Amino acid sequence: MAFDVVCLIADWIPTVAACRQSRGTAFYWDAPENPDGDDLRFASERHHRGFDFLEAGSYYETLRRRLPNRPRVAADAFMGSVYHDLGPDRPAPPDDLAEDADVELSQYEAYYSMRPARVRAVLERARSVPWSEIEPVAADMAMASRVTRHDVRDFEHFRRVVGLHQTWLTEAARTDRGLIVLLSG
Repeated sequence: MAFDVVCLIADWIPTVAACRQSRGTAFYWDAPENPDGDDLRFASERHHRGFDFLEAGSYYETLRRRLPNRPRVAADAFMGSVYHDLGPDRPAPPDDLAEDADVELSQYEAYYSMRPARVRAVLERARSVPWSEIEPVAADMAMASRVTRHDVRDFEHFRRVVGLHQTWLTEAARTDRGLIVLLSG
């Protein structure tokens, strides 16, 4: 069974209207397939296949316990915006689509969603993460052996997966669009 992550870099107002009308994310899942491009005229699709998308959050949970306060606070501000369940008193990913459309979405329906202003704020948090201070801590961290190829057990793999979020945020900010991450498994 495959696990896919779909990122929609979306014009916010028509996306909110479509979500409101479908009372959820059916506006995307039920859209007719377009073999020549994106299925929705108001959103660009970006895809990632693999459980490592979620596993990077687990890796960070282990890593953050070892981080000194300054890099941990900066990393938490970004990582908490894109990963669930990082612990009590940590930021939680936003669900701006549900809020703006006035519908209820579970984290399994929309993993996170950000209106354009939040995209820009979270991108700034991502750019503020002191990776050069975090990498040496990660290098000294002992992790269990991989069980599957999707397990995130090293810093390089972690940074590659987390880099997806930053790439999507950058594109959305550059085009003044919102960002919606959907899970399919």
